[in-house]
Amino acid sequence: MIRLGYACISMATKNNPNKKTTVKQLEKLTPAERLKKLRKVLQTNFFNLMDLLAYNLEQNIFLYRLPSEFVPMATHPIAADWDWASEFLWDFEKAGAYIREHGIRLTSHPGHYSILNSPNPKVLEATVKDFAYHAQVFDLMGLDDNSVLVTHVGGVYGDKASSLARFQENFASLPESIKKRLVVENDDTSFTMRDVLELCEALSVPMVFDYHHHTCANEGENWLDYLPRILATWGDRTPKMHFSSPKSEKEFRAHADEIVLEDFLAFVASLSDYDVDVMLECKNKDTALLNLRAGLTAGSCPVG
Repeated sequence: MIRLGYACISMATKNNPNKKTTVKQLEKLTPAERLKKLRKVLQTNFFNLMDLLAYNLEQNIFLYRLPSEFVPMATHPIAADWDWASEFLWDFEKAGAYIREHGIRLTSHPGHYSILNSPNPKVLEATVKDFAYHAQVFDLMGLDDNSVLVTHVGGVYGDKASSLARFQENFASLPESIKKRLVVENDDTSFTMRDVLELCEALSVPMVFDYHHHTCANEGENWLDYLPRILATWGDRTPKMHFSSPKSEKEFRAHADEIVLEDFLAFVASLSDYDVDVMLECKNKDTALLNLRAGLTAGSCPVG
């Protein structure tokens, strides 16, 4: 069974769990006002998350990427005195119970500024802090290790081999709460499918195969030749992949608004014997998912 999902924002509702504030806004407030503002934003995000999850269930969508800004300023020094985890424990547990009850898979994709193979100690410190925040959210919800944190390898820094080795070294020092959730995705410029697969096999962590990225950055490999190895990195967990269509020939690496049906049919035909979750990365989010599903249904392609 192939299940489809989308990232962060529903086009069907304005009530998405990505409400936020800015440092500039918070700096104008007293400490008490600042806490009130942060609490209000997070409470709104919880309300919106529950509404959005209910909408997803109505649409039979069981894969969803939680926005990184769900907890406002979670890793910023301006909110260092705010114990959001304890204050909102009931809300986390309520959301987690709903997610588990309905078989929803919640995942996340920490920001592009989180780079585990960075040679800069400050960047590395901020990266670990960001990963820890994302992992803590899923831990507070009581979600299993199918709720993964997706990251890229990072920068090449003039030497790919050294950069891959540094990723392994820094991964080894991560706390277990992050290690059990971190998965690695091939990117569209630097680290190919084979680079990432070999890294994941060395670390015994799952690989997220991104089809679009593979078409952008490869060395002529046929991804189907590597499919059994990619799936094997997931062990007992459900494999997760990413799919998007290029915006245009000129802007090939950019994501299109919708998914090109013919491209997806060719991709998914090779996965018919497997249970795989496919995150669609397109501008029209859930609308694109529903449009794709309608096209697939018309062609009798079994997806969820």
